[in-house]
Order: sequence, then C-alpha cells, then structure tokens
Amino acid sequence: MVITTYEIPYKNGQKFKLRPIFDVHLGNKACDSRKLRKDIDESDEDTYFLLGGDVMDSIIVKDKRYRKSIDDVDGDPIIDRQLARAVEIFEPIKDRIIGIGSGNHEDAIVINSGTDPTQRLCDALGVSNLGYSGIVRLVFFQKGKKGTRGRSRTLMIRWHHGWGGGTRTQGGSITKYSKDVPYWEADLYLYGHDHRLQTDDVPRMVVKGDRLVAHPRRICLCGSYLKSYIIGKPSSVTYSEKFGFPPITVGGLTVQLSPDNPRDCVGMVPILE
Repeated sequence: MVITTYEIPYKNGQKFKLRPIFDVHLGNKACDSRKLRKDIDESDEDTYFLLGGDVMDSIIVKDKRYRKSIDDVDGDPIIDRQLARAVEIFEPIKDRIIGIGSGNHEDAIVINSGTDPTQRLCDALGVSNLGYSGIVRLVFFQKGKKGTRGRSRTLMIRWHHGWGGGTRTQGGSITKYSKDVPYWEADLYLYGHDHRLQTDDVPRMVVKGDRLVAHPRRICLCGSYLKSYIIGKPSSVTYSEKFGFPPITVGGLTVQLSPDNPRDCVGMVPILE
C-alpha cells in the first residue's frame, strides 16, 4: 500500500477535474484505444489523471489466458510493445498524472517474468508509482505573498485496483466495494477490476457547529476501455464472451473538484458516450 501526496496550486474560484483511468488493457484487440485517445485529447489543463492498474494487458504467450487472435502487438516482445504504446499515449499528459497503479495483469508479469511494467511506465513518464492500492492526499494550495504558501484544501482519496471475480448483476460490484468503505477515512473511493462504470453514495452526517450536514462518501467504479465483445474471426473470443459476462459501457468518468470546497464531489459527471 502506498500513501501519496500530490499538490496542485489554485486561485479563488478555479475548478478542476479528476479523471480516473482504470483497466485500459492496451495490447488487447478489444481495447478501445481510440476512445482513450479522444478522452485524453479533449481534456483541458485543469484535468488531472489517476491510472488505476491494468493499463497494459500484460498477457504473454505462456499465460493460460493468452490467445494470439486477441493479441494486438507484432513480434515477440509483447510487454515492450505494450509499454511503448502506453508511453506514447500518456506522454502528452504526464505532467498531470497524479500517479500510476498496478493491476492484476501487471502483477502477473512481476511474479512470472521478473520485470515490473508499471514501474517501467512510471520511470518513462517520470510519475509516481501508486502500488496496487493506497491513499492519495490531493492538496490544493494558494501561493501567498513573497513566495509563502497561503491557504490549502485537501481531498483524501482511497483507491484500489479491485479484487475478486467479476460480478454479473448491476449492483454486485457496488455492494462488494461498499464493504471496504467503512474501514478507510476518505472523501472519494475509486475501484476498478470489475470493468463497471457506476457510482453510489454512502450516506453520512457530519456535525458542523450546531448543524447536521450531509457529507456522503462517494464510491466510483471507474469503468474500462476493454470492450466485452468484438466482431472478428471465430477464434477472436474475448474473456467476457468466453465466460458470458454482460456488456459494459466503455470509458471512464470525471469528478468535478472545487478547491473552495474540495470535499464536495457532487458535481461528478459520468462519461457515458
């Protein structure tokens, strides 16, 4: 587990966006890299990114999950080619990437091949390795007079790549990850692995002076850029097709953030194009 602090300077009234990007699976033919590139190209300078694992498909020939018909890279160095593609896609926004986490696909490479694709991607882009899960302390600060620091606001993010098998019901994943929420003090909770794009709030009341104020904990299932089904040759069978998983909405979501009130994440806008 990794605890990370990421600082962002701001001015009064300035708004920001957070784009969690989970489960891209670059190198898999079912990966919608065109959608990913579009989402990145359309982001502005006040949009920051958190990559939550399975950025690369990271399935090599000796892996029992490997299918040549789904492998979208040429030549034998599968990981090197997927890594090069990831660097090329994320290079333009490297200065706005809070960090990059690992998923179960990259972790399998670490275990079986003695190299860490996530660390190599972090090194290439010059960003922090967030590990497999952790806490991100997102600090917005103002610049004071004569180089001093003015007021600051902090948003606490609990994130985890995710665990367990995929769920087949609409509420299964939300229920699974909502059980993690009570154990961590945070404002925003980000999860992946299940490839679902959903949000929910855990109601919570906070005492401020003599008032009760609603301060819900927001859970985000951060989606995926891996299509469940693709049209191709009879052998072009995706993992989801083989095991009968339902189709998903491809893409991610956006969290609107205001440093004037950084705990207010009500402005979250799911991207459901």
